[in-house]
This record gives sequence, structure tokens and C-alpha cells, in this order.
Amino acid sequence: MESEKGQSQNLWKFAVYSGLRHGELAALAWEDVDFEKGTVNVRRNLTILDMFGPPKTNAGIRTVTLLQPALEALKVQYKLTGHHRKSEITFYHREYGRTEKQKLHFVFMPRVCNGKQKPYYSVSSLGARWNAAVKRAGIRRRNPYHTRHTFACWLLTAGANPAFIASQMGHETAQMVYEIYGMWIDDMNDEQVAMLNARLS
Repeated sequence: MESEKGQSQNLWKFAVYSGLRHGELAALAWEDVDFEKGTVNVRRNLTILDMFGPPKTNAGIRTVTLLQPALEALKVQYKLTGHHRKSEITFYHREYGRTEKQKLHFVFMPRVCNGKQKPYYSVSSLGARWNAAVKRAGIRRRNPYHTRHTFACWLLTAGANPAFIASQMGHETAQMVYEIYGMWIDDMNDEQVAMLNARLS
């Protein structure tokens, strides 16, 4: 996403190097970021109905250890939104009827429009921004969730343990990584054999 600038570049760079779902990206707040440890705590998700709740599954509640490009994107983004005022949201727990108010500094924020600024992106608006970014980059259309798939495939290609990938992405088990990205693992077989021959010879 070198064609993007400012927040847009930070957003998509962070997305492809962190593997967060778009609802998790939209709900990410500076309160979730630990720059010293290089981690983000994923504990919130924004649904297509514009409601905040926990991530998709229990495994989705996780601490993601950030790759360096993702951490760098957040450091640049902090200069843009890290000092904005907190916004109050209603968080809907899994237990029916249980809610709580949370005051948060959102990481990614829309521009001011008609004198107003919404404190966070909706999931649909993130999708629209992705489509616009892809068009500007002059590449064929890809679905927004490809940012997440790209992250998984890069890690697999680099030889990361599928159990680690699963924990980073909020999948229940490493088996889910095999099921979703199995075709990439199959393509890596020759590379794995070559690597083992080189190391064990």
C-alpha cells in the first residue's frame, strides 16, 4: 500500500501485518496497545450492525505480538490520533442484556465530515476505504478480508508454526489454519524438504 498516505497507509499496513479482523481494527483503541511490549490486546469487535462486543469467538480474545512493520505503523498513527479526546461507547457482553459503558481513544478515526467526526470507522466504511485503496494502487480487486489472509500466508511462507499463527489470529486451533490455508501449506512442501535437507545434511 505504498500508494497510500497518512492514516490510510498506517491502517492497511497495520492490517496486513497484524491479521486483525476488520471489526477488530475498527474497535481497536489506544488503551489496547502496549508499545513497550510490542503487543495489542484484542478484546473488542465492531459488528456490521455498529454494535461493540467481544471478538467473534473466545479464542478471538487474545494478545497479538506485533511484527515490526505493524508496530511502526501504530507509532506513526499515534501522532495522528493518540491525543484525541475519549469517546464513550456501549459494550455488549455475550451474556444477554449485559452491557457496560467504555471510554476509549480509537486508533483509526474518520475525517471530519460536515463539521462532525465519528470517533471510529464502521466495518462497511473500512471495506469502502479498502476498495478505494486497491483501485488507487492499480491492482485487481480483492475482498477486504484479504488483508487477514495475506498475513496468514506470509507467516506460513516464512515457516511460522501454525499453532502460533492460530493464536495470533484468534483461531481456536492450529487445525483451523490448516483447513483455511491448506493450499498454501501444500505449496510449501518442496520448500520445507529443501530447508530440512540443507539443515540436516
